[in-house]
Amino acid sequence: MAKATLQQIKKAGIDLGNGYVKANINGLLRVFPSVTVKQFNRDTTPLGADDIDHFMKDIINQMDLSFVSPLVKSTERRLFGERALKSGLSVEEYDVFSNVGKSEVDLSGVLGLGTIAADALQEHYNNTKMLPEGGVLQVRVDLGTALPIEEHKGRAKLYRDLYLNNGASHIVIFHNFEQQIKVEIIFDYVMVVSEGESAQYGLMLAKDEVLEMIRKEAVKRFPNGELDGITGKDLVNAENTLGIDIGEGTIDWVVFSNGKFNPDVSTTTKQGYGTILEETLSLLQAEGYSYRSRKELAEFLHKQPSAFTKKKWEKINNINQTQEDRFADSISGEVSKVLKKVSGFIEVIFVFGGGATPLEWTLFPKLQARIVEYGKDNLLPIVYLDSTFSRFLNVQGLYQVALRLRPTRKEPVATKEAAAN
Repeated sequence: MAKATLQQIKKAGIDLGNGYVKANINGLLRVFPSVTVKQFNRDTTPLGADDIDHFMKDIINQMDLSFVSPLVKSTERRLFGERALKSGLSVEEYDVFSNVGKSEVDLSGVLGLGTIAADALQEHYNNTKMLPEGGVLQVRVDLGTALPIEEHKGRAKLYRDLYLNNGASHIVIFHNFEQQIKVEIIFDYVMVVSEGESAQYGLMLAKDEVLEMIRKEAVKRFPNGELDGITGKDLVNAENTLGIDIGEGTIDWVVFSNGKFNPDVSTTTKQGYGTILEETLSLLQAEGYSYRSRKELAEFLHKQPSAFTKKKWEKINNINQTQEDRFADSISGEVSKVLKKVSGFIEVIFVFGGGATPLEWTLFPKLQARIVEYGKDNLLPIVYLDSTFSRFLNVQGLYQVALRLRPTRKEPVATKEAAAN
């Protein structure tokens, strides 16, 4: 048996979003689409020696992997990132309409293990300029990851146990080279928290620049000076908060009471920004457009159109805007339900996540109207965080969880007071 090259322990926070994977591994942030395609062509040309350096610089978007792991039931090879999106093959992505959770589908294991394997192989190559001796690389990991609130309540322990795997390794095989490269991943410590809960930890650990942005966002909604003297730290350290985490497949309503996550009133709505994209996709396909997945559609909408695509972009964006308006109407009832449970003690509302920015102008007025129902004198700041920042709140919180998992360090973050220390 080939001797494995052993790397140092990795600290990993991985947020498996319905739209994008966000991973922080030993302080390095990676973001890529939450899609793969199954690769059935076993006659692909392996990389030559002169191509390996280029491959390593863009490893996430080029890798061809298979898995031996209890997290991945199927044995097919997968392509990732840009290579997957441009392959012309059927895209494997999270089904935002399915009742099957993230902890039950292969895609979660594929994305999570693939991200760690990519980081391990890239780091080894950057340090040595060589592939692992014997073709085997072993890495030990402390992992913080998350599930939607409702799924977390019933599946967190089982999901954690799948990662821990009774101490056995998960094997990720790279098929890009002349010789297969195996990355053996052993998870020493794993903590699974609720989505949105980890985002709140990310807020509590925000730096000065972000805290000032949070303060400005809150103050601008109160032009008469009601929040004069309030700081960003005051807002993020409020003990009773409601976080509305708008993802691609879910909206998590995250309640903290007396500085602690309150699972009794926190909940998940099984709709998200991906629901809007799916509706837009259906309408476009009915008109003959060739988009195959919501991710392909989202990539088109999020890029600045060229002179050649501007007219097409405007039409598609208008269709999508109509769906956004309808979606905001459909979730207003959920807003009301949550506020009835928590409005008496909530001090600050945070709105964040990948779907926050595109929904701001349709959703915010509805939030404001609901708050007014509980009294015009109710001083309740709504801090609406731009997607470009807030989509990373969960992963930064999860990374802080991973840093605290080993017994030689503090216990995992469980309260606002602990996170602040």
